[in-house]
Amino acid sequence: MDLRQAIDQDDVLTVESIIKKELDKNKQNIQLWFKLCLTELQFPLEDYESALKCIDEVYKISSNNLDALILETGIKWHSFGFIEEELFKRLCNINSNDIKKMSIVYYLQSLYYRFNKDIKNEKLILVKSNDLYDKFVYPNKALGHILLAESNVEESKKMFKMAVSNVQKVYQDDDFYDFTDIETYISEFITGTAISDVNYKSLKELAKE
Repeated sequence: MDLRQAIDQDDVLTVESIIKKELDKNKQNIQLWFKLCLTELQFPLEDYESALKCIDEVYKISSNNLDALILETGIKWHSFGFIEEELFKRLCNINSNDIKKMSIVYYLQSLYYRFNKDIKNEKLILVKSNDLYDKFVYPNKALGHILLAESNVEESKKMFKMAVSNVQKVYQDDDFYDFTDIETYISEFITGTAISDVNYKSLKELAKE
């Protein structure tokens, strides 16, 4: 069985084994470390500490790797529910010419403010993210919720509608889903441009209300 077949069959343990064997041959391969990281997140492994150790291996090869920082933040937010101050400071030190990546970085900074219930700064940084690149889903959705809480119903609805229009992919049961691909992870868990059918329907309901 090759890697694609194992992924297609959702055979996580075989995927892990194949990637580890490839890494034994080439420990400097950053993409393989990303693949192993994302595999460690899958059921039945769900080993978040091992996933973060893979990120550490990437930093040893490329100390300022932006994809690694985005992935580290995504894992800590979705697995542990918070972003620590040290990580937040690293996010604040990023300065990239890639506007999409910088928009993502600003969105990730907003999660730090959300956790600390600092709605004012969360809103400011979300606007900054959107001003830079407004084609992501989750920054618009987050702004929509803040505006709704401020009783700014019409503007919130605009944000929710924009979020819906920015969805590029709605996953169906028979789709090939490469859980080892970092772009797949970012699209589903960070930008929201590729989401499940359940999440898409929920988003559309927000746009109606």
